[in-house]
Amino acid sequence: MSHIEYRVLPDGECWQVRRDGEMVSRHETRADAVAAGRLAARGEKPSRLHIHESPPGKARS
Repeated sequence: MSHIEYRVLPDGECWQVRRDGEMVSRHETRADAVAAGRLAARGEKPSRLHIHESPPGKARS
């Protein structure tokens, strides 16, 4: 059985949530993006959520 892949990724000054490579939402903070990604992943089983870090030299928001 294949999993649906969700990812929280930095996007310039924002963060985005992607589902199988397609952007589904954009958020001002990493925390908001993680919350949205968790909610989306919980709604679709089986799924996985991958949370990426900020690029080197950039503070996490």
